[in-house]
Amino acid sequence: MKGIFCLEGFWIGDHRSKTTVVPVLELMHGYQGMPYVHHRCGSKDEFVFSIGRWKTKSFHKKYPFLFLAFHGEQGHIRIGSETVSIEELGVLLEDKCAGTVIYFGSCATMKWNKRFLQNFMERTQTLAVLGYKDYVEWLPSASFEIRLLSYFQEMVYTTDGIHQVKEQLVKDCRPLLNNLKFRFEINERLRITPKTIRSIPK
Repeated sequence: MKGIFCLEGFWIGDHRSKTTVVPVLELMHGYQGMPYVHHRCGSKDEFVFSIGRWKTKSFHKKYPFLFLAFHGEQGHIRIGSETVSIEELGVLLEDKCAGTVIYFGSCATMKWNKRFLQNFMERTQTLAVLGYKDYVEWLPSASFEIRLLSYFQEMVYTTDGIHQVKEQLVKDCRPLLNNLKFRFEINERLRITPKTIRSIPK
């Protein structure tokens, strides 16, 4: 079973805060056996270092689902007082992410031009990017993440595999996806499965 590599910021800006996505990861590990790595990043330098570890083949082959749990804004994630744009992330991950999925567990990061997202996926070779186009509340997004991650439990990290996950997710959760303004973009430069895939409204 493939695992999750999660980088998380400090939501309240205080190290004493107990707010974290770890219970979601522990539930997936305890109930379904999904392995995970979790690390907190309080600065951009820490983030860059951890991303550098994940993009190595030995890491991302075991943990191909990158979960970025931070505050966000259009086209960016926030790490403390600093930001990392999707373009910057693309430079950091340059052509190293074949067979991976990146989930931006952050508000509004995915409110971004589709062409730019496709350029990011082409540059990094990732299968898909997921996330929110608007601001979401903590509890609704955390409960949705449990369900979202369950779809990746037995996924084969291939083009066909990611299309199958998207199709099933849309079939099961369309009203929830619309309410959360969730976006699921697949790398169009990869081979397209001949099966008709229902799409999440843009």
